[in-house]
Amino acid sequence: MVARSRFFSNIFLSAVFFLGCVSVAKSQQPQAVFDRANQQLQSANYSKALSLYKQLEDDNTVSGALFLNMGVAYERVDSLGKAKYYLLKASRFEETESEAKEGLQFVESRFSRQSAVLPKFPWNVAVDWLRHNIGASNILLIGILLLNIGVILYVVRWFVEWYPGLLRIFGLSTVVVSLLLISCSFYTDYVDNRYSKAVMVTEQAPVLENPQQDASLISQSFEGYTFTVDHHRSRKVNQWSYVRMSNGLYGWIQSSDIRTL
Repeated sequence: MVARSRFFSNIFLSAVFFLGCVSVAKSQQPQAVFDRANQQLQSANYSKALSLYKQLEDDNTVSGALFLNMGVAYERVDSLGKAKYYLLKASRFEETESEAKEGLQFVESRFSRQSAVLPKFPWNVAVDWLRHNIGASNILLIGILLLNIGVILYVVRWFVEWYPGLLRIFGLSTVVVSLLLISCSFYTDYVDNRYSKAVMVTEQAPVLENPQQDASLISQSFEGYTFTVDHHRSRKVNQWSYVRMSNGLYGWIQSSDIRTL
């Protein structure tokens, strides 16, 4: 009986050891693939490097370094639109932000055609900053916290004798600010879900009035142009995206011509 117990105990320990080894191997595998890709990049085997980087991206093993290296590799094979796309993604990571922005400046200088860019409205600049630096969920939490503080201040004035008028003003002011923040969080979340930035990755494509090949031409777009994609309108039509160009024009472009961030 003791021997049998020891036998099953050994099997259990072996299984735990095996599962542990598999877990370690799985955790090391993405890093090994990334290292091989970097070696290929250094050896100027750009296609092979991109194949390995794409494998990591498809497995959702992403990082700023991955996107930065993909941007470099695409620049080396003269695919500037895709280089810009991945460098923009890398710029969203703190550890690769500065290098990505330097790379973007270099890639932008290589485009033969530049699009006109209208300045953003101050409100749009503020919303973009909130989306990327704070996030809708954090704004909502701050708003709820302030709402509770405001309600408490407003109620406390009924139970204290000192400065009830001042507590009332502070309470109401805090409630108003909290409601503004809560509204801002919902609007930020709405914008975040409905709109995305996109980059043109093919050499040339028309922006059309309607989502069909024979529609009237709105404008001609070229590699590296940026767009704002309206996902709400784009969902209604397969293989087409409704976009706002950086020069303020609106129209339809084939989804295969752009990469959405």
